Amino acid sequence: MIWLRADGGKEIGTGHIMRCLSVADALRERNEKVCFLTSDDSAAAIITKRGHCCRILQSDYRRPEEEIGKLLSCLEREKDGVFLADSYFVTKKYLKKVREYMPTCYIDDLGRTDMDADLLINYNIFANRAQYDGAKESVAAFLLGPEYAPLRREFKRVEYSVRERAKRVFLTTGGSDKYDLAGKILREALSCETTRKLEYCVVSGIYNEHLDGLKQLENAFANVKVFCNVDNIWELMRTCDIAVTAGGSTMYELCAVGIPIICFSFVDNQEKIVEGFADRGIVDFGGNYLKSGARMISDVTYHISSLAEDTDRRRLLSGRQKALVDGRGADRIAECLLGLKNTGCAEGNECV
Repeated sequence: MIWLRADGGKEIGTGHIMRCLSVADALRERNEKVCFLTSDDSAAAIITKRGHCCRILQSDYRRPEEEIGKLLSCLEREKDGVFLADSYFVTKKYLKKVREYMPTCYIDDLGRTDMDADLLINYNIFANRAQYDGAKESVAAFLLGPEYAPLRREFKRVEYSVRERAKRVFLTTGGSDKYDLAGKILREALSCETTRKLEYCVVSGIYNEHLDGLKQLENAFANVKVFCNVDNIWELMRTCDIAVTAGGSTMYELCAVGIPIICFSFVDNQEKIVEGFADRGIVDFGGNYLKSGARMISDVTYHISSLAEDTDRRRLLSGRQKALVDGRGADRIAECLLGLKNTGCAEGNECV
């Protein structure tokens, strides 16, 4: 059994759940049993829809140490397994306690050196071994870099070619959008002479409190289409010519497809991701909403206009993105987890 500890909801979005689901699917393909552990039932429907088991701990995701007793009572039922945590709130004490029962892994976005684990996974573009020097005594092995981006299996086989003329824009902010950035970007683009005639495919997360406003724009403009709960997101992506997205796992999905990306950030943990892509010339960077406010909205619209007119630039970004992510990260993580389960020893490497 592989235990996956992750949460999703209005406050934290769905990113942790979605990437763990990709790992869970890869494990199922290898005939391994998987069970999710969540603090509440906010993400249960997403998990069970994909055919996976979910147990609710009835805890506060922000205070995970308080759930240790309930957690260990679950793990005691099937100790022959591996535990994988994907949460910004788990602590070294939490992981160390679980590690007494079974091999323990952690998915990290923040470069944390205060973890206690057999395996630490950071698939982000900025991840490197040097940033974890402080964890060398408490973490046995590492999987670092975009080759470990845990994407759904569909992203391994997406065919995409940059079209001469850009017509459609893919727009998303992730699972939630408390600042209504999708709506603000869309309204700005629809009011700009050079971008108003493009088609906009807006993907709204299930926790987006501004969905009604997006639907109103859809009703008002024939070139706007709003999508919710898209099962085969890659199929929608490949019909588009430009992608506008917040930092997060969606960036790696878009890279695997090869859609030229304009990215932005609106929470602190996204900043290093989008800046890492921008610094390597893999995307166009629209800015940080927390720092730039309305200027970010206008900068994103400028980049949409610029990319739409520049076929060579779109081809350049598409090639760089596909070279970075091949869509097999979930398979690589699944193999490492199974190896850890079978041998009790983690083998990791790093992406330079």
